Amino acid sequence: MRFDPRQGGLTCGTCGGHQAQPEPGVLAQEQAVAEHDYAAALAQRAGSEPAIEPVVVDCPQCGARTHFDPHVIAGTCAFCTAPLHSAYAHAERLIRPQAVLPFRLDEAMARRAFRAWIDSRWFAPNALREAVRQPEGLRGVYLPAWSFDARSDTVYAGDRGTRRVVVESGTDGQGRVVTKQRTVVDWARVRGTVRADFDDVVVAASASLPAQREAVLGTVPVPLLQPYDPALLAGFGVEVYQVGLEAAFDAARDRVMLPGIREAVRRDIGGDEQRIVQISPRFSEIRFRHLLLPVWLLHYRWGDQLKQVVVNGHSGAVVGDRPWSWWKVGSAVALTLGSLALLTWWLVRPA
Repeated sequence: MRFDPRQGGLTCGTCGGHQAQPEPGVLAQEQAVAEHDYAAALAQRAGSEPAIEPVVVDCPQCGARTHFDPHVIAGTCAFCTAPLHSAYAHAERLIRPQAVLPFRLDEAMARRAFRAWIDSRWFAPNALREAVRQPEGLRGVYLPAWSFDARSDTVYAGDRGTRRVVVESGTDGQGRVVTKQRTVVDWARVRGTVRADFDDVVVAASASLPAQREAVLGTVPVPLLQPYDPALLAGFGVEVYQVGLEAAFDAARDRVMLPGIREAVRRDIGGDEQRIVQISPRFSEIRFRHLLLPVWLLHYRWGDQLKQVVVNGHSGAVVGDRPWSWWKVGSAVALTLGSLALLTWWLVRPA
């Protein structure tokens, strides 16, 4: 039995029989979307993460032995495609997943999303569309992720800039009076405090997804999360987290929260221009969820390079490596500069 994203239940790969996935109870659903206290979890963990050792799993269908990498807890038998699961590897993580966002895209839909993504790469070489017809190594994986809520209160010091136009008169080389205008900025020191709240900031906890492709995870649709259930994982790979809770919050703070705080400070400073001299953020009311999120991992070859593409298994969003046609990029830049030059000539031309 494997989970079928289209039908939302288990389907037998041999006879095609289908078993509907039961609706979770109210209490189980509430526990799935509940958020946990960050400080309490760190105190309980006491700063230690046990190692995850590789394991060998015997297939219950054909008897073949499959070697799981240390961070993998579920996958598919390479010989008969039966779903495999290692409860032993799962038990070695202190914080277990509480909720799963089920796959909504099956393999065929993931391939179509990949094809549409390839066809839409306008700045890629023309040969890419013909050279890459199908992806390689397509596999569906549930990636571990953390989501964080936090409140921040930030004391800042900065400068508010106000622009004004200064008119200056002088003479040119022929003794004629020439008037010029230039814009100057007057700066004034500003101090204050801003509050910024963050909700459901998602950080991937798997080395399978580089940081530059984490955007594919997007915003987690919390109402659609399901309680952790092995039936939802059947037929897909499942990884345990390699980025721990504390490191994940540091990443959320640096990548999302601090830029958001800086933007809030700029708005609070006001004026025409802003300079941030110092910020001292303090975070409180930090809460988290530990989730499993669905992605399709694909690869394609371009020359001697193997490039990765990631398809969100729920939303269909695609992020990946792509080659560039520098001839197309250069042409676009030249066209833009030419249009700006033409527009400038049109605006300043003699009446």
